[in-house]
Amino acid sequence: MFDAYTCRSLESALSGTPRDSRANGLLATVRTAIATAALIASLPVDASDRCVGCHPDEVDGYLNTGMGRSLARPDSAQPTGTYHHGPSDTRFEIELSDGGMVHRIRRGGFEASYGIDYVVGSGNAARGYLVRVGNAVFQSPVTFYSAEGRWGMAPGMEGLTDPDFTRPVTAECLWCHAGKPRPIAGSVNRYRSPVFEAEAISCDRCHGPSDAHLDSPAATTIFNPAKAPPRQRDSVCEQCHLAGLARVLNPGQTFGSFEPGRPLEDFWAVFVGAPERPDARGRFQVVSHVEQLALSRCAQRSGESLWCGSCHDPHSAPERPKRSISGKCVECHKGKLDAKHESLADDCVTCHMPQRQSHDSGHSAFTDHRIMRRPAAHPPSERPRRLLAWAPQDGPLGKRNLGIATIRLARSEAFAGDVYEGLTVLAEVTSEFEEDPALLEAMGTGLVLAGSPRGGLLALQRAVQAAPDRALYRHSLAAAWWELDNAKEAIDEINRAIDREPLLESGYHMLARVHLASGNRTGARVAWASLLGQRRRLILPRLQVRYAVETGRFP
Repeated sequence: MFDAYTCRSLESALSGTPRDSRANGLLATVRTAIATAALIASLPVDASDRCVGCHPDEVDGYLNTGMGRSLARPDSAQPTGTYHHGPSDTRFEIELSDGGMVHRIRRGGFEASYGIDYVVGSGNAARGYLVRVGNAVFQSPVTFYSAEGRWGMAPGMEGLTDPDFTRPVTAECLWCHAGKPRPIAGSVNRYRSPVFEAEAISCDRCHGPSDAHLDSPAATTIFNPAKAPPRQRDSVCEQCHLAGLARVLNPGQTFGSFEPGRPLEDFWAVFVGAPERPDARGRFQVVSHVEQLALSRCAQRSGESLWCGSCHDPHSAPERPKRSISGKCVECHKGKLDAKHESLADDCVTCHMPQRQSHDSGHSAFTDHRIMRRPAAHPPSERPRRLLAWAPQDGPLGKRNLGIATIRLARSEAFAGDVYEGLTVLAEVTSEFEEDPALLEAMGTGLVLAGSPRGGLLALQRAVQAAPDRALYRHSLAAAWWELDNAKEAIDEINRAIDREPLLESGYHMLARVHLASGNRTGARVAWASLLGQRRRLILPRLQVRYAVETGRFP
């Protein structure tokens, strides 16, 4: 149970009025740094050696699909070039040599070079690039947009004033972009060596473990999504192609826990926005294919028979994709089309599933899966005030996940709900999850943002006790101390977070902000210098330290 003070704080917060806070600013700094815009979509298979003996055509076909080519080591076929980012006045140079692929960054008289370790994306739409720094993985600020044949900023980094190799690549990202990542438990973006048990997505991602099938090859010893009940079938695709507004892990689960043959909600909940108007929709996202398809009249009238696999064969890459997809349309609509439409039946996609720019795809356009009867603009977008679970979870677990999602999104531009709604829901189930660190962290953060920092502090202390290795929980705890005007405790907690994630720039940034706000310019300079001690190639801390040395002041 929560202590009496936290309960009173919760009651006070739920009856209060939203207000801005210093903690809100600190948390926004960290959340922005940690936010990892959807990298792209799926990933490559490492030829599934165990399956190819009996299923050579399926394995060979899969390797030619976009998903089968979505993670690779850089080779001589990678594009090169230069790109100038105007908002930050940063120049990027992309080169190939005998030593591999190199991304070079130049700004303010400083430069740094990074060898590329992995290429993310098949190249159908774009390619992103990953680097290893110690045991951590970060994303390059530049992406190659294949359709346009040019370099640009990675999605979500277009407006940054100081882009660098600081975006952490989390296990949540890699579980949909690679085979079997090996994250260090509790870390943000640190991995064991090697980073992957399997670099490319293998057959078991969709079909489940193969041991029983290899011992006794039969249809009954392997999971086949195409022959499964709709919920289990659709969950296989939803694990990567349904992002929603928020995904919340069930207690004790990770994004690598999913098991084909079980519904997705056994592992995590996905929340989408509930529109306030019938014609309104949430923002168009890259990884919202499942949500879009569910809005289509075709899917709604199919009685759950229309699913991703109705049109997409994961074991082949057709030479003429539009014609292949259109053939599926004709199977259902044959004899129902007028003569004009019959003559256009080789390409239903251009009109009924047009390419659209999504808010999270950088310069790439993606297919709208709503299968509109008549070509039309995307419906008006709005910030939903309510969240809906994609697949309902009954009882306390459903309320726990809804409360956590609501608080996480309460300061998001994509959501118009407020933190009090999340606190209200969590208050109903706290006794069921007394030692749940994710609930405690959400409750504590919500209380701080709602104007009850002392009650939030107690909840966050319990979250840190329950999950001592999670640096981001310590960031939240530091923000609570700062809101209580206790800079010393805030600084001590940030330093403990840095001890656990020494390569993550956001902790040092937060530390420098607290020092500056406390009037301690020397402390801020030391914070940036400490970051340089861990990551000497980063440009922003070098610029900050140079300015301080030259002027005796801190920017």
